[in-house]
Order: sequence, then structure tokens, then C-alpha cells
Amino acid sequence: MMQIQKTDLVEQVYDTIKEGILSGRLAPLETLRQEELADTMGVSRQPVSHAMVILERDGLVVDKGRKGKMVAPIDPDQILSLYQVRGALDGLAARLAAERISQTGINQLNQFIEQGQEAVLAHDKDALAISDIAFHRALYQLSENPEIARIADASWAHMVRSMHRVLEDDRLYQQIWSDHAAIADAIIKHNPDEAARLASHHAESSGQATYQRLSQGQALPQ
Repeated sequence: MMQIQKTDLVEQVYDTIKEGILSGRLAPLETLRQEELADTMGVSRQPVSHAMVILERDGLVVDKGRKGKMVAPIDPDQILSLYQVRGALDGLAARLAAERISQTGINQLNQFIEQGQEAVLAHDKDALAISDIAFHRALYQLSENPEIARIADASWAHMVRSMHRVLEDDRLYQQIWSDHAAIADAIIKHNPDEAARLASHHAESSGQATYQRLSQGQALPQ
């Protein structure tokens, strides 16, 4: 973690710890020692303590009894439920995008697909995660329905945690981006029914596979 230098220490500490949790650098069930975190980030314990309260409210940090706090485990049932909701949201977003997309939107989608495929070829897990998030957020934006993004934002932190675990298995990279390319193609061709079907299926099948592997204690796929 980098040393915090900005003025709003609580917000910066929160963002730094959250990024560590979402990326997997702070693993599920890992003990979070406030003194060590404060020393690493070059701050006092107070902003770390305040950040922990917010992270606990977000469901990313939980109590570890007398040992303080730890990174929350990834709950298979919660992830399955979130993917089911995302299947409905992504299907709606893809349908609306296919009905409303402009040439500018088409150019954006093509750019995201190109970036994702480049990350696949480079086997760059961090770039793949960033591209994946950007692609789905683009669907919400292109739908021109701001409520889709607002609802989706409430669960993104938990989805991103599973996404980083998924990307530990590089055998899945091409399938993920083949699905994204097919969704984008249906949107660009103004085929709302096909776009909605593909987007919903991608999320639902990903959620089921993720749930099964999580339940078995294996690495997650998406």
C-alpha cells in the first residue's frame, strides 16, 4: 500500500484498504491489524479505525472476536443472489442499449472489446478486471437509464471481489471476452432481444458456476 498524503485521511485510508480487499491482496478472513495498517500508510490509528467502521458497514470487513477485524469471507449464496440480480439488470441494460445506441456508443463498445482482447492476449489480470468493469458499466450508461447503474453500484464491491478470484484462472479469459463480444455485436446490430438474452445468460451462467466452485472451496470462475 502507498503512503497516504491527501488531506481527507479517512476517505483515503478507506479507499486504500477497500482496493486491497477488492483486488484480493487482502484475502478473505485475513486479520486486519490497525497498527500495522496505520504504519504502512503513514497515518495514525484514528483514520484507520474510522475507515474500518465504514468498511464493516459495506460488508467488506467483519469482527474477529477479541482479535479485532478481518476481511469478510466471500459468501457463495450472496454471490449467487447478486449474479441473479445482475442477470436481470444486464439483460435490461443490453436491451435498452440495442434500441438506443448511437455511432459514438458503437465506437465505445468496440474500444472496450478491443481493450479486453488485448488484456486476454497479455494475460494481464489487473487490466482484465478493469476492462470487465468498464464493459458492464458501459452497458448501463448506453441504456440511458440511470437507475440501472445506481442499483448495480450497491453490489459492485462484492462482484469485483469474485471477479478478481475468477481471473486467477486464465483458462476462462477467452470465454469471458467472447461472451462480451457477442453481447456487443447484438447491441451494435440493434437486436434488443438477442442482446438481452446473451447478457442475462452470461451473468446467470457465471453466477451458477461461481457458486458451485465457491461451495466446493475452489478458485472462482466468472
